[in-house]
Amino acid sequence: MKELLTDIIDWTNKNSGFLGLLIFFLTILISWISGLFEYIKKRPKFKIEIIENATFGCIIDLNETYKDLPVNKTAFAIYLEVTNIGNAPSSIGKINLGYLLSDMKPKWRTSRNWIAETFSKSDFRIEFKNSNIVRGFPFLKQANELHGKVDTYLEVGKSANGIVYFEQSEAYGSWMPRLNKDLKTTDLVIKIEDAFGKFHKKKFTIELVEPNYSLKFSPYFGQTQKEYFIEKEKEEKKE
Repeated sequence: MKELLTDIIDWTNKNSGFLGLLIFFLTILISWISGLFEYIKKRPKFKIEIIENATFGCIIDLNETYKDLPVNKTAFAIYLEVTNIGNAPSSIGKINLGYLLSDMKPKWRTSRNWIAETFSKSDFRIEFKNSNIVRGFPFLKQANELHGKVDTYLEVGKSANGIVYFEQSEAYGSWMPRLNKDLKTTDLVIKIEDAFGKFHKKKFTIELVEPNYSLKFSPYFGQTQKEYFIEKEKEEKKE
């Protein structure tokens, strides 16, 4: 044992330059690894909740055909609450909504169509029965007449809530949400990007409603790209 220690001491004395260089590189490596782990640990994490009282979707039959298939317009109002439960602040970035195509394939084989958030021409409001009170809902990312603009920069532990509106272009065939067995709900995935480019997802089920119901919340629902119902009302008034 004594001889081994003597040999180690002799070797280190003869190779002190190499050991110093080795220690230098090991120090850099350990510092880099420590910094990397610290960077990985400090990340935002969005908890996404769906508020149901103003969350719905609607498939609007446009009474037109293309290639002998009916043409439709699909739109969604999703009332979100987003909470940063991570350990670093971040802003809410792009938001996309995905639905399963209404084709004949099994769910695990079919594709998911993604719709980007869309600007809504009107606020979302609801009138209470037997009352003159009107309640307005905030938008998550666009300005609102009653509520102004929601702060979407989320410190750790902070939340923001509001409606995100999605409107698909005119479509036909299987390009519409797949109905569940109850024939009135559909399964969706919402995807929110943070300032670091990381995506936060939430799977959920919502009810599909009739156009008249959606228009009670917003007279321009499903009509950002073209004012179907507004034009019809104008024509009826002229007659």
